[in-house]
Amino acid sequence: METDVTALTQHAFFLMSGERPLSATLFAPGKVCGAVLFVPPFCEERKGALPVFVQTARALAERRIAALMFDFAGCGDSAGAFETVPPETFEADCESAWGWLKQVFPAVPRAVLGLRTGALLAARLAARHPDTAALAAWSPVTGDDFIRQLLQRRMVNDMVAYGKARESRATLEDTLRLSESSIDLDGYLVTGSFCVWLRSLTPLPIRAPALVFSGGHDVKTRAAFAALSHHTQCPETRYPPFWNTVGHVDLAGLTRETAAWLAVQLSQGHEAPDVPVAPPLTAPCVSGAGAELLTLPGTSAVRAILDTPSVPPHAGALFLHGWSGDRTGPHRLFTRFARQLAPRGFLCLRPDFTGRGLSDGKAADASIGGMAENAQAALDVLRARLPPGAPVVVIAICSGCKVAVTLAADNQNISRLLLWSPESMGSLRSAATGTRKTWGALAAYTRKLLRPETWKKLLSGKVQAGLVAKALVKHETRSAEEAIQEDGTLVKFRAFRNPVLLVFGGSDPDAAGSGRAYARYCRTFGIPYDTHTVPHAGHSYYSEVWTDELFDVSLRFLS
Repeated sequence: METDVTALTQHAFFLMSGERPLSATLFAPGKVCGAVLFVPPFCEERKGALPVFVQTARALAERRIAALMFDFAGCGDSAGAFETVPPETFEADCESAWGWLKQVFPAVPRAVLGLRTGALLAARLAARHPDTAALAAWSPVTGDDFIRQLLQRRMVNDMVAYGKARESRATLEDTLRLSESSIDLDGYLVTGSFCVWLRSLTPLPIRAPALVFSGGHDVKTRAAFAALSHHTQCPETRYPPFWNTVGHVDLAGLTRETAAWLAVQLSQGHEAPDVPVAPPLTAPCVSGAGAELLTLPGTSAVRAILDTPSVPPHAGALFLHGWSGDRTGPHRLFTRFARQLAPRGFLCLRPDFTGRGLSDGKAADASIGGMAENAQAALDVLRARLPPGAPVVVIAICSGCKVAVTLAADNQNISRLLLWSPESMGSLRSAATGTRKTWGALAAYTRKLLRPETWKKLLSGKVQAGLVAKALVKHETRSAEEAIQEDGTLVKFRAFRNPVLLVFGGSDPDAAGSGRAYARYCRTFGIPYDTHTVPHAGHSYYSEVWTDELFDVSLRFLS
């Protein structure tokens, strides 16, 4: 029987960059004629990049091209804390990933693809390595523009939380001029030294052909990147700023066009007869950084990470992410909290739901029921790794809280439920929820209409009305069948008798309604519960002060 040369194998492992373990994933077809390194953007844009990176890696595999994805030190599931990593480390991480790819696939041409700040680093990597066959850059951004945009988002978040921007942009800029200083930006502590380093980076001329997309967002920077190579294509393909978009965006056009172009550029190399699997990939699970990467048995390739204590565990913690998230959580909340629990003797399992993160499947096929099936498989794996009778806590955020309640309704020996920003289920959900979200989206678009650049786009026909409609309407769709199923779950959950903690952000528009609904429900059916509100915090706690309080109250509850 002939081997399927495009059959995709996905290897998760830790790639060493110096002494730093970097979380990495290799997407490899049955036979390989080329290889591509994906360079992610910084801060929360990494989360927005992950779905399209995975889609593109799978599209490349169909063309017999391998793809390597990795997280920078202090980012994603890699070791370290972002604010303590020396900035020059990030280019060293690119070099390590490129060196690994070259060692594993020495006989085929190799290319590099980067998004936003990742495009800047990818271009510099290609310039340092003349053997690079091609460069693909999605929405490249300069360091100066990236920092400016982070500062703008910080001021908007402050206005939502406090009714005003607490510090002017000039004040924030002054703070960042001090190399040892740091401020909250995009849920990360960004240091002055990082900003100085990033602003100093410039793209360098390359020999390889380049494909540069702006998506309609930054034509000036696209032109600067296009000038790096004598053989550059700049398609006019338009797409939304998916690195900042909540929810899943259809980027099939970008993925298809990029994969097809890379296949052409890499088609000149010699075909490798088989995928050369490096020794670190021969084991099904590879340990590093106090963690283990694994695929849950009995599932359609649900992938997860297990944060392991240095001593035998006495308890387990299962993390369940939100609808459009992944196992790291918003601004690494899950990664960071698991690393606080592991030294306290908790074995922490963080899966990516089907169609999310690095797991198989399509995002469009996801449902709360399917997520609950994934959660049950994860719970079974976690319990099998624990001593008999060891308690298991479940920690969830946003719509992951619905999954947590569903799981607890069927597993009433779960010892505690820790729910961050839980959404109301079934009939607990107020009809005003949809109205509040729609008015919130409408207010955001109204603010945009006050900008001159928005009117220019409107008059030129460049505003994508379909995307606006989705933001105003589609976000709130929920079928009657789903609501009935959730009510059925709530009926079973009435018998749950272990402690529940519900944590809300003070500026989350749904916090008050959800808090009242869950409190009334728990009181009615005798479920031991407590609630806590983090003042001014948003739905995902995008501030170090809010994160510290969230972690503090959560640790006290779990201990």
